[in-house]
Amino acid sequence: MNEMIYIVAPIVGFIGMMSGGYWGVGCGWVVVPTMMIFGVDTLQAVGIGLLQTVPSTILTVKRQCPEIGWKKGGYGWSLVLPIGVGALMTSLIGKTINTSIIEWCGSRPIQWFLIAFIGLVAIQTIFSRAANHDGEPPPISRRESGIAFGTGLATGLVSSMIGVGGGILIRPLLATIFKVPEYFSGRIVRLLVLVTTVTGGLTYLFRAGGIDYYVLGVSMLVALGGIFGFPLGAKMHGIVCRAGYAQHIHKSFGIITISVPVNTILDMYGYGWVSRILMPATAIALGIYLWWFTRYAAKHPIQ
Repeated sequence: MNEMIYIVAPIVGFIGMMSGGYWGVGCGWVVVPTMMIFGVDTLQAVGIGLLQTVPSTILTVKRQCPEIGWKKGGYGWSLVLPIGVGALMTSLIGKTINTSIIEWCGSRPIQWFLIAFIGLVAIQTIFSRAANHDGEPPPISRRESGIAFGTGLATGLVSSMIGVGGGILIRPLLATIFKVPEYFSGRIVRLLVLVTTVTGGLTYLFRAGGIDYYVLGVSMLVALGGIFGFPLGAKMHGIVCRAGYAQHIHKSFGIITISVPVNTILDMYGYGWVSRILMPATAIALGIYLWWFTRYAAKHPIQ
């Protein structure tokens, strides 16, 4: 293992979870590729990407959970519960599928799956718009709750396979299919990310003979940065959303979906040294940009 990972992990956690808090997702999108770039085994990298999210997000989620709306007909019962139940049902089998794939044909198929999946999310994000709504949120029908359950099934499986926390899938669907306003989307995704990472991450923590202490240790190092970065990002999201820039939050999410496949492909085809420079540089630039735009939005509200 590359010893530099012990230095890089907290930095990646802070920067990744700051953007994760901003968009309401985990930072598996940067943690998993970074871990693999620094020589961490694929299954361990996925486990780290999932487990680090739990201590980073739990306090913010606890504070924001009541704001989702848990009365009859609210988003809590009609969207969060069916998605969460679906995710719990499938998040426990991702590691088994990953193990079988790696034993059969190596880690390359998982890398291509990550690239293809995030690429589709990028296209969907670029060509869609965030929902705008004032006053009471629109009601969710029983049919839409059924779709939400199916979304949860897919989310739990994908999350536990590639270690991205599920938020990267849930966020675009909330905006485009269910037309959930940005204020609620961020809070819903943060809660559901916590659900999927707890269940999926635990399957990677335990191995034959006991706990994988390397996965546990590196996860906690990443989380050491994330516990400061995630609430900061969530606060920035609130400032930008209240200033009327919901569309910017939605569209800027595409930055993640473009940078991750590019860096993963570079590493796969022997340009790991380029990826090692480009990935941290992208994450740092993204963090600086989000900080700058938050200040700009606070000074120039459009509503």
